[in-house]
Amino acid sequence: MRDDRIRVVVADDDPVVREALADLIDSHPDLALVGLAVNHEQAVRAAVEHRPRVVVMDVHMPKGDAPSSVRAIREQVPGARVVALSAHGDRETVLNMLAVGATGYLVKGTPAEEILEAITRAARDQFSMAGELVADCTEPLRRADRASWRFEELVGGRLEESYLELLGQAPCGVLIVGARGRIESANAHARHMFGYSSAELRDKRLRDLVPDRYRTAAEQLIGRLFTAPSAMTGRRRDGTEFPAQFSGGHLQGRRPRCVVFVADLSQLRAAESRFRQVIESSPEAMVIVDAAGRIQTANRRTEALFGYDRDQLIGRAVEALLPDQPLTISLRDWADASEEPMGHSMELVGRRSDAKQFPADVSISPLRTEDGLLTVLTIRDITEVQRAQFVLERSLELLEVTDRDRQALLSHLVHAQEAERGRIAADIHDDTIQVITAASLRLQQLRRRLRDPDEQRIMEKLDETLKLSLSRLRQLIFDLRPSSLEHGCLAAALRGLLEQIRTETGVEYRLEDRIAAKPPPETMALIYRTAQEALMNVRKHARAKTVHVQLLGLDEGCLVRIVDDGQGYNPLEVESRPGHLGLSLIQERAQIAGGWCRIESAPGAGTTVEFWVPLGETPGHGPLPFGPADTSGFPDSLGPSGSLEPSDSLGSLDVVPDSSEAPDLRDGPDLPDAPDVSKESDASALLDRPEGDTQP
Repeated sequence: MRDDRIRVVVADDDPVVREALADLIDSHPDLALVGLAVNHEQAVRAAVEHRPRVVVMDVHMPKGDAPSSVRAIREQVPGARVVALSAHGDRETVLNMLAVGATGYLVKGTPAEEILEAITRAARDQFSMAGELVADCTEPLRRADRASWRFEELVGGRLEESYLELLGQAPCGVLIVGARGRIESANAHARHMFGYSSAELRDKRLRDLVPDRYRTAAEQLIGRLFTAPSAMTGRRRDGTEFPAQFSGGHLQGRRPRCVVFVADLSQLRAAESRFRQVIESSPEAMVIVDAAGRIQTANRRTEALFGYDRDQLIGRAVEALLPDQPLTISLRDWADASEEPMGHSMELVGRRSDAKQFPADVSISPLRTEDGLLTVLTIRDITEVQRAQFVLERSLELLEVTDRDRQALLSHLVHAQEAERGRIAADIHDDTIQVITAASLRLQQLRRRLRDPDEQRIMEKLDETLKLSLSRLRQLIFDLRPSSLEHGCLAAALRGLLEQIRTETGVEYRLEDRIAAKPPPETMALIYRTAQEALMNVRKHARAKTVHVQLLGLDEGCLVRIVDDGQGYNPLEVESRPGHLGLSLIQERAQIAGGWCRIESAPGAGTTVEFWVPLGETPGHGPLPFGPADTSGFPDSLGPSGSLEPSDSLGSLDVVPDSSEAPDLRDGPDLPDAPDVSKESDASALLDRPEGDTQP
């Protein structure tokens, strides 16, 4: 063996691909194959033992994960470089590998020449990756750069304008005073209060709006950082005066200005009259109690509820109506002047004039007046409410039992469906893709030995056919088991689906992710499949140019809104056609999950699909078979309960050149038996129906 050849270790769990790569490397005069491995732990051990320059590693192998293996190789063999080889080309997997130090990332089906070139480039510390993968990984950076240049404009100039607009909508008079002490603008309340137009108020001074005796006090409001409310008198345009309260402060902005707030106190008298009318016309019994606990005011409803005349109640202790109760209405509860008093409510027992008692809901609220702090009691007879509450509680208990049964059924159906999807994806990944990859490598080796141009053209067409088969199989794996769901990222999975639709149909999309909480696995799968159902209808039937997808956190759940600008349709007409379930399946999925769905559409007006599902854990099952993006995450690693189990401990770490020693990952244990769901045939048929088959 020449000492100057590049030492290479190949790690792939599929024996056919592993042997094809080994033969490819052996055929190159500048490369030397020094070791083989069938899982991640053996890959690290082979790298430490043989000290290669390059490790060609399959990302999805058992007994470990690719990022951890790359870290271990880089730490223990600093001179080694890792070239990742995978059937997946999703953004999350590529970025994870690059973040831990991989020197290249190739997708299975890459021509043999490019694989050999990537190995030699890695030996020279040069990076290798397909152009489409680079574009996909850098797209978020380009979007962020396009959005960042507008940040300063949005935050800087418009903030002050928004604040001035907010002041203009204040429920009192607002005057903006410039540095020279002259009024620059006034809101509608101030103009109405003083009787001036905007043009007439402009350039006036604040002292022009008060009588001469208050001019000094008015001038003191200008230029101060903050002033306490001051009672003065305002003067209208016609010369009449009115009691008013003035307060002012400094308005921060690009130039120094002051803001003055003016409240017309004459309106308080009218407010007091309205307050008495509200008390008297209230449908509930209301009494006002002073600090000593004696009734000052009582309305007509109090007379009817307790059987007393109003004259009998005035001046009487409130204990006559609410006897022997822990009722605290003293000012001691609200004695702290630094805090605004807050009301509260409690359930007590009321007593009528005939000594009969009844359950009462009592709301206790403070009332600040010129004479001090009073207490307002609102009393309501809740006898019928308590009876209805008892019936409601019994009904809720029955509903909770039914809801738990429904959630358990949903959890099992979703779990069984996703497990079967994962099993099919695993079979494609572990068998079909590996064999086609090996066949492609063999074919390329044979093509290099042919000299006849016609035979080389035939081989080239056959090679292109194999590449197309690999591409479609990888897309099928993504459809069955999106890798972003394995990483727990619902938005990324939907983005991949939208990218696929954009590539196939040209429909542009916008995706907004505003979910703060991470959904449980079953809920995440249900949301993705339901959204996928709606998006497949957009792709097949909408003839849309754009689609907008929003993920919103709402009421401890997830609201998904899908809006397209397509041709729309008449829901009543289309859904009634024989043999077409239409979008009603999406509604049924949301209802089974304990949520709701709303669909709006009209011819020529596009379609809006909204559905909401709760984010609470569904009982009855462990997590779905979503885990790290390696072979151990496929259903073959599921235990008898359907949950993920840790990988077996590593036995021998010797290099395995013989394919017979490689473990067969295609036969895993069976999933647990499904319960009898014969009575839930609608739910079973709903969750087992293939996506994209619900044409309207």
